[in-house]
Amino acid sequence: MKAVSISAIRNIGIIAHIDAGKTTVSERILFYTGREHQLGEVHEGTATMDYLEEEQQRGITITAAATTCEWDGHRINLIDTPGHVDFTAEVERSLRVLDGAVGVFCGVAGVEAQSETVWRQASRYRIPRVAFVNKLDRVGADFARAVESMRKRLPGCVPVPFTLPIGSEKDFCGVFDLVAMEAVHWDEASQGVEMTRRPLTEEEALEAADARQRLEEVASDGDDALTEKFLNGVALTREELVGGLRRSVLALRITPVLCGTALRNKGVQLILDAVVRYLPSPVDMPAVEAHVIGGKEDGSMSPVQADPKGQFVGLAFKIISDKHGDLTFVRVYQGRLESGAQVYNARTQKVERVSHVYLMHAASREAQESADAGNIVAVVGLRTAVTGDTICGKGKLLSLERPSFPECVISRRIEPRTVADKDRLAEVLARIAREDPTFRFQQDDETGQLVIYGMGELHLEVITNRMTRDFGVNASVGQPRVAYRQRLKSAATVTHRFARQTGGKGLFAEVQLRVEPGKPGSGFTWANLSAQGVIPREFLPSVESGVRGAARSGLDYGYEVIDVRATLLGGAFHDVDSNEVAFNICASMAFQDAAKAAGVEVIEPIMRLEVTTPPEYMSGVIGDLNARRAQIQNLDTSTNPCIIEADVPLAEVFGYATAVRSMSQGRAAYSMEPRLYAPVSAQVMARLEAGEIL
Repeated sequence: MKAVSISAIRNIGIIAHIDAGKTTVSERILFYTGREHQLGEVHEGTATMDYLEEEQQRGITITAAATTCEWDGHRINLIDTPGHVDFTAEVERSLRVLDGAVGVFCGVAGVEAQSETVWRQASRYRIPRVAFVNKLDRVGADFARAVESMRKRLPGCVPVPFTLPIGSEKDFCGVFDLVAMEAVHWDEASQGVEMTRRPLTEEEALEAADARQRLEEVASDGDDALTEKFLNGVALTREELVGGLRRSVLALRITPVLCGTALRNKGVQLILDAVVRYLPSPVDMPAVEAHVIGGKEDGSMSPVQADPKGQFVGLAFKIISDKHGDLTFVRVYQGRLESGAQVYNARTQKVERVSHVYLMHAASREAQESADAGNIVAVVGLRTAVTGDTICGKGKLLSLERPSFPECVISRRIEPRTVADKDRLAEVLARIAREDPTFRFQQDDETGQLVIYGMGELHLEVITNRMTRDFGVNASVGQPRVAYRQRLKSAATVTHRFARQTGGKGLFAEVQLRVEPGKPGSGFTWANLSAQGVIPREFLPSVESGVRGAARSGLDYGYEVIDVRATLLGGAFHDVDSNEVAFNICASMAFQDAAKAAGVEVIEPIMRLEVTTPPEYMSGVIGDLNARRAQIQNLDTSTNPCIIEADVPLAEVFGYATAVRSMSQGRAAYSMEPRLYAPVSAQVMARLEAGEIL
């Protein structure tokens, strides 16, 4: 693939709720850009971007797939992300390294639950977006209603139509391009490759006048000269309009809204035009701030610019196990990454060698000699890299912000079926955990069984299927269980002394520790405020390790203590009897003492559940939700189907898919996402104390 300037690169992701048509849009993009020579279809299992066997069988995207294509002299690095909430980590780490996104919305359902989630994720990284209202050929599709749902339900979204549909439902046949003021139609015989454009008729121009005026209004925003022209009723030129709209999109003031039907091959080329016109190149994005590690500037911040001549800085955002060597996906933020180069891992502070650099096209790869700033590539040779690691060239050791991931909410016990499987099980689980930051496993200290943790039933089901299919490990998996947690109620400070004399050299350590509740979602935060020398520097990592280990092990019921801030205030040591083991044990005991003094509560994951149901089944669905300890948050009966939003404990919705289908004769549907952790009810607490819940 030929080289392009950084300003001609677009790093974008396709984001949406499940079944909104993300992968179909991606497949059409590959077809119309010439990357693929035939259309891949999700429902036929032939989609290029859904290359995993599990994805083809289920008809859903499970892992984010990357590809590179060209349009109008621009290189588009595209990532097709999953829509199912169980795989939200794939969306999170993709958005962390992208500059723009295309949000796909169903023309019938409009904004759905997972649409809101991925939109918030993109907003957190301040990513400009283009919206595409898809499936306008379906019965019940309504473009205006879909745009209005974006305005109401997406925080901070100001949707502005750039195209309007011609016809509706089965009569949908094209769009009005409001920028060019032309009608656009696609030739069905050529699968949409051939497009025809014509000027709007007088009647059509009158129909589009208000929407066109809105475009000119937002284009002139922030530019005095254009504002004056707009207020004086002088039409903006095409260049002025496009330039003004681009500035508004990059400033996150508006979201362009396009429309079409990807499955029927209408509207996709206009998405590509919008991507190259309005979404940012790497040089349009502000410099990324990185932490300096070591040296005189240790702890300070250093800007990382999209400059191919600077020191190489990249972020490893995805790992894929491969028999020919693990693939590490890297966004190059600065400098140039060359095949065969030695690089530094900022986390491990060790040198590694990049043996190969590839441009990816789903499961296939194209070898490259190098990759400049602004590009997204996969490399082989980084043996110790994990998701979120910063990779640097010679110079300052820099660390970029890591993507953050939600807590696991579900667990299952897993047992190997044979002795041979037992030997390989832990190794395979470790490989999967390295790839997937929302999957983890640990051994139950009491039973010796392995427990796997994930984001939902489907997440763990896919992982166990993969263990058998890809790694040849057979295991028995138990029923899903809720991943209960514990949280501190208040702050407490303790001083714990650990001294043990067993004849000869003993063990001695003293730790003064303060613990306090952290912000929800903050995880474990560690700080050292002890005076220099009260605890020798070589023992400090053991202190932190002991505290972290105690928080993971939990108190009383063995549930991990989360969202806690622990601060080392002081301590004491003995010249002979103090060592790493003593301080590790002492710190662990200090945390347990402090946590008990602060008080702890058991908390459970609460899910945001959205049910769409025909009106005649609504009362039955609500009654069932009330029986599941749900709290109804919103009820919209103005639409058909009706929409019910509720917060419900995860423990109450295992197997909900079967229940809701049964109640509605298969006509209701639902989506669910983690919302927060909340204290368990008195009834659940009583069952915990009685040992009925493990």
